[in-house]
Amino acid sequence: MPSLHMIVASGTAQRRLLEETILNYEKKGYPMTSRQEGGEWVPLLSENMSCGLFEENSLVVVDSAVQMGAMPENLLPMIDKDSSVIILLVYDTDPSKLFPKGSMSNFTILKPDEYPRWPRERQKWVSDLAKSMGIKIDFNAVALIVELLDDPEEIRGQLKALSLFKRTGTVTMQDVDSFCLDDGSKDLLKILDGLCSCDYKGVMKSFYSISRNGELMPLISAIHNRMRLAMYNATNPRCAAMYAKALGAKDYAWRMASLATKNYPSDSITDFSLGLICMNIAEKTGKSAGWNGLETLLITFLSSKKN
Repeated sequence: MPSLHMIVASGTAQRRLLEETILNYEKKGYPMTSRQEGGEWVPLLSENMSCGLFEENSLVVVDSAVQMGAMPENLLPMIDKDSSVIILLVYDTDPSKLFPKGSMSNFTILKPDEYPRWPRERQKWVSDLAKSMGIKIDFNAVALIVELLDDPEEIRGQLKALSLFKRTGTVTMQDVDSFCLDDGSKDLLKILDGLCSCDYKGVMKSFYSISRNGELMPLISAIHNRMRLAMYNATNPRCAAMYAKALGAKDYAWRMASLATKNYPSDSITDFSLGLICMNIAEKTGKSAGWNGLETLLITFLSSKKN
């Protein structure tokens, strides 16, 4: 009697997990003997009660298994937990409602690793993933990846690409900056980091680049999100750690925001943040000064650097 294994994932995560699982089973001596799209329960189970004449083990893959509908309860006796035949069912979402109550414990269920919620946990997740892929990567590079990317499959893909880009040595923050960002993303990051580090030329150069082809509102929002962290840090230094956690601040962004508090007076950071909020409201009501208004805000803020 066959055993049932399930992959529960969607999109690129499903494709990756399916490829890895098939390869893993083949290494364990379970070659894929057939693959089908959907089907029916009775033929699927009855035709795979045992291996072929010249096979010790076999793997049967069923893509889009949801098309088979609910599994009849009277077929449960045809399932074995440990068998020489594995039927691998592929689902996009949790299929528990399609199976008799309490039966899911009899099946092996495979899911992608969950991406942690908090920045520190995400950094560990990325570091562990890189290590498992044989990639050496430093702390700052990990922090920047966590800052830039939220999709675990995209992170996995970027790590693979970085390993090809940097065949020897350790992946650094500069490597991530050079390889993982397009021109628009690079300009945005240069503005955000440049504001924190008082890089007047870098900020204005990237600002003019974005203003030629980009959109104003997303830029205002991105700058405000970074400077809001600096404002809370500057006005409540004793409670900085508490605010960082409450705001869900990523380590890289918080570290750069902390740098801003060293470079600017607290009042300037607050005024700049409030100015961004006012500009956001004005832009939505058609009363904004547009790119010229944001340029004035940036220059005024950068000019307030501590001596």
